[in-house]
Amino acid sequence: MRTFVTSIFALLAVLSSSPALAQPLRIGAPQPMTGPDAPFGDKFKKAYGMAIEEINAAGGVNGRKLEIVIEDHQAKNALAATVTEKLITQEKVLVLTGGRASGQAMEIASISQRLKTPYLVDHPSADMITAKGFEWVFRNNPTGSIYPAAFNDFISTYPGAMPKSAAVVYDNTLFGKTIGAAVMKQLKAKGVAIVADEAYPVNTLDFKPIMTKVKGTNPDYLLLVAVSTTDAILLTRHAKEIGIRPRAFVGFGGGFGVADMATQLGPLAQNVFSSAAWSGNPNDPKVKAFYAKFHKQFGIWPHEHEVEGYSIIYIIADALKRAKLTGNLDADRDAVRKALLATDMTTVFGKVKFGNWAGPLGDMYTNQNIYSPEHSVMAQWKGGQLLNVWPKSNAETGLTFPDPLALK
Repeated sequence: MRTFVTSIFALLAVLSSSPALAQPLRIGAPQPMTGPDAPFGDKFKKAYGMAIEEINAAGGVNGRKLEIVIEDHQAKNALAATVTEKLITQEKVLVLTGGRASGQAMEIASISQRLKTPYLVDHPSADMITAKGFEWVFRNNPTGSIYPAAFNDFISTYPGAMPKSAAVVYDNTLFGKTIGAAVMKQLKAKGVAIVADEAYPVNTLDFKPIMTKVKGTNPDYLLLVAVSTTDAILLTRHAKEIGIRPRAFVGFGGGFGVADMATQLGPLAQNVFSSAAWSGNPNDPKVKAFYAKFHKQFGIWPHEHEVEGYSIIYIIADALKRAKLTGNLDADRDAVRKALLATDMTTVFGKVKFGNWAGPLGDMYTNQNIYSPEHSVMAQWKGGQLLNVWPKSNAETGLTFPDPLALK
């Protein structure tokens, strides 16, 4: 009897220390949950939650549940650094994702590098994030200088699409300046005249003075970069109210990929382009299934942000599954970093493999998804939905070009 009881206690001890009964695997995510960028934080919260719910329902990762710990940075760079340190030192997360905007992501990346905790970027795009040589920082999505890749392909291959001239208006954030510089470099290389090069402070309330100046240049294309949804909406509204009629209005991700563009602008959003990270190939059955499930669960159609957030959890889960975790937090974080280095998989966002390579602006990337250039797409607002239109292989509908207003 004594032997039997002893055996039971021994068995319970083994079970209690087994991965199946261990604490959840914690993922930290600094995001803006309050303040002007809260809609973005909510998008990622939904996407993370949906992926984690699916993974946990299927048995978790090696029998352990995933848990997301979201900390609100209110879209403030200094606060992003503070909450990142809290997630690492107090919440004891194994790995980080999130960030939202590039300025906040740079703070997260610097803290992650210093405290040796892997950070897998899901959306922030400034080239600098993966061009600092940080060995603890990885990125799945395209960089800012890759965002215009689909736009560049469109003007190069679509009949009659090459701009005669372009006005470029961008915010003075790391995001805005990166994309603005990249698209102007591409256009100048093709001999396209840049008739306006205008940087502005984020959250400018009146763009009419800038747009009046731009109108005087009579641009063939109007190219807009805005990290803020409010800025993207006002830029578009004021440009159209002033009477600028280019052949194409082109935004580059950021605020141009948010549903508020359609709900607040109504018909003014019609045919506005966004060249940015794609939201998965809509012709892929798995992507279609994800779209349908997300829409059924939340009542909104997912686009780049939701697909990025959903996919990032699956990439992290894949790395956690392969990492040799021991229960020692420092060792386990390094094991996750090493597992991420060996990642080779496909998500609804696309193929994923991290490597070191030179970007379009000459920066040397570290741990950047080598398939990033394939993840750029041009979408267009049509009937209240942002639909992929270029390249043709990823198109959900035909594109409208030139803008009918330009012909009036």
